[in-house]
Amino acid sequence: MSESENIYQAPEASLREPVQAGEYGSVEKALAGDYELNPIEAMKDAWNNLSGMKGSFWGGMAMYVILTMVFEFIGIMIFGTPEAGAFPSGPAMLYGVVKMIVLVPVSIGLMIIAIKHSVGARTEATEVFKHFDKIVPLFVTSILMYLLVGVGLLLLIIPGIYLLIAFSMAMLLVVEKDMGPWEALNTSRKAITHNWFSMLGFSVVSFIVMLLGFLAFFIGIVWALPLIMLAFATVYRDMFGVEASTLAES
Repeated sequence: MSESENIYQAPEASLREPVQAGEYGSVEKALAGDYELNPIEAMKDAWNNLSGMKGSFWGGMAMYVILTMVFEFIGIMIFGTPEAGAFPSGPAMLYGVVKMIVLVPVSIGLMIIAIKHSVGARTEATEVFKHFDKIVPLFVTSILMYLLVGVGLLLLIIPGIYLLIAFSMAMLLVVEKDMGPWEALNTSRKAITHNWFSMLGFSVVSFIVMLLGFLAFFIGIVWALPLIMLAFATVYRDMFGVEASTLAES
């Protein structure tokens, strides 16, 4: 499929030869630091493999946006339009928490699309609705992450920045490796610490790519956002590998 593909076209199976789940990294290798993390090479790899992913990715993104809009509409109908700078009331805050709980598994589904595509597996937009069984551990993981990063930012900022980068794989580990919240956070932190500055570099490169996409009259976002997602999935794949069970769901 060419790069000029219609993003509204129904998703198709990848034309690349699928690989076996164990051909890349593993949790054991990641914890030992036995992996390479080159931000530029990850972007290049993602760019070379991007063809065929945009349909399923943007289909999933459309579902995410629609679900978000539904939540926003219901929130306005119940609580009214929030005033600028106003702190939400108790019920409105609770509603916001419920919205986050529901939307997190959907957003992780977008990343699973990218992970599957990174190994040549078939992807589909409905992947975003397949991970609600992880809704509780994902919520607990996100709360723990926000609390720990928040405390770190209060402690001279640098510890918070360290944890923000170090925890970046935790949510995926909950879904793709079936880890508990604390195990996922600790595994992500230990693995990324071996190449923390490279992961920071990847975050900077991703920000630049996104910025360039916006500057290109937003048209570039059609390529920039799935490119960044696929590059992140490539980094995850090379660090932790991909479970056979993840590919079996394709």
